Amino acid sequence: MRKHTGGKEIIRPAPTRFATNFIALQSILVQKDALRAMVTSKEWTLSAYAKESKAKKFVDLVLDSIFWKECAIIVQLTEPLVRVLRIVDSDERPAMGYLYAAMHRAREELLRRFSRKKKTVDPFLRIIDSRWDSQLHKNLHAAGYWLNPAYQYNSLDLEKHRHATSGLLDVIERYSYANPDLMSNLTGEMRLFRKAEGDFGRVSAIRDRDVMLPGTQKLTSFLLMI
Repeated sequence: MRKHTGGKEIIRPAPTRFATNFIALQSILVQKDALRAMVTSKEWTLSAYAKESKAKKFVDLVLDSIFWKECAIIVQLTEPLVRVLRIVDSDERPAMGYLYAAMHRAREELLRRFSRKKKTVDPFLRIIDSRWDSQLHKNLHAAGYWLNPAYQYNSLDLEKHRHATSGLLDVIERYSYANPDLMSNLTGEMRLFRKAEGDFGRVSAIRDRDVMLPGTQKLTSFLLMI
């Protein structure tokens, strides 16, 4: 196999422990031609392995065009979701400020990929929507999105998710415990952040909006007030 794949492995360590099978499927699809060449090579057909029942089933699959078609569909469906899983499972940065946008972008990507095959993608979108609505679509995720400078100052992105503001306000109202002074301080900080005033308007803050983690800016004090 390594001879035909140029030394590349089919199974490799996954960036996220929740997506090993899907990432392996991506690798298999990439090596489609190499695997087909392998099972039709003289070296394979004359080997003892080729005579085993499991090997025969393997060859039948590798040479089956329907298998590769279905493989491609599964990879197209799972790639956007695997990217979301990588965010959730990453130790490099907290996922809270990124998950809301990532899920919406994954859904949009699926709609784009299957724009001409709506019947194929619809059952999967229903599953995604069900999981999102029941488990993930929480006000804290909306607040994390709104408070992320990478999204806050992207007017097109923020306009698309205007309702995230309501999620943040719900969080403020809930965790201010009816303290009017705290609520006023928090909404005041919201205005400063939205308009990039005060420390949020500093050259360093503007420069680092897309690269610095939300929690490392003055935003930390805002969250601690909650």
